[in-house]
Amino acid sequence: MSNKAEVVIIDGEKIVCNRLKRIFSKEGYEVVAFLRGQEALKYITFNHPAIVLLDLKLPDIDGLEILEKIKSISPETEVIIMTGYASIETAVEAIKKAAFHYLTKPLKLEELKLLVKKAEEKISLQEENRRLKEAIARYTFVDLVGKSLKMQKIYKLIMKVSQVDCNVLIQGESGTGKELVARAIHYNSPRKNGPFVPFNCGAFTEELIASELFGYEKGAFTGTYRTKIGLLEAANGGTVFLDEVSEMSLPMQVKLLRVIQEKKVLRVGGINPINLDIRIIAATNKNLRKLISKGEFREDLFYRLNVVFINLPPLRERKEDIPLLIQHFLNKYNAI
Repeated sequence: MSNKAEVVIIDGEKIVCNRLKRIFSKEGYEVVAFLRGQEALKYITFNHPAIVLLDLKLPDIDGLEILEKIKSISPETEVIIMTGYASIETAVEAIKKAAFHYLTKPLKLEELKLLVKKAEEKISLQEENRRLKEAIARYTFVDLVGKSLKMQKIYKLIMKVSQVDCNVLIQGESGTGKELVARAIHYNSPRKNGPFVPFNCGAFTEELIASELFGYEKGAFTGTYRTKIGLLEAANGGTVFLDEVSEMSLPMQVKLLRVIQEKKVLRVGGINPINLDIRIIAATNKNLRKLISKGEFREDLFYRLNVVFINLPPLRERKEDIPLLIQHFLNKYNAI
């Protein structure tokens, strides 16, 4: 299998699609082509390709509208605009909407190849920067700030929990630093060299949560042209951070419970379970016991997640930390 990026081609002309698909397949890229914008958007929603070659004039939807939707669905995707109807206005608008580059037809293939290569290099550089930032954060408490008695207790609990390979439930109001605590636990644990994979359970539909967490096999449903590894599988050897776990639907809670119990994951459309070695840190800004009493959260899942419980205090309960936080953010943003 190629280790190059995936390229999606969206062009209303079949000849152009076939030609570009053939050219970039020979270059070693994974290539998928679409004649219609809506069909391409469905694919991008599930697959988040690295690069999109987009024609502005399509039979079903305006190209600039597609560009905007792509950047909304998959911000990391780099989009190269191709058009035979060039104008300064559309070029400026495309760049404003975060297009990587703008090319006029007839296409100069060598120029297009070079742009795709540059887009791939930009993506690799961004990924490397992300890894470096995570590496710098290891063995530290990252942006956790505070010297209050309540925060000192949290720091001590983080150090204890990090050395015990068990699931953790973090409860706290929005803005109290639940993900920061999860990262601190991970990067001070024996799993520190493995991946830390965050996922917001409240930001997706049930169908998208299933495909993102569990992955899917090629042909599992419409628009799946290749096998996709889920986040649980991608986190093998590391930690999965499930934010807003209280927003997960009851059917999805059952699936997550099975994963925790069996330590295996089954991709959507798959028949062979995959062994998992992960730690789960879940977070919520709600009282899960109250949700259990209302029938909105499974009690058995709660006890599987709540092996160790961490309750984060809101800032109003540790006002002595406010001057430290002010100084922290002044230093942080003055350094930009």
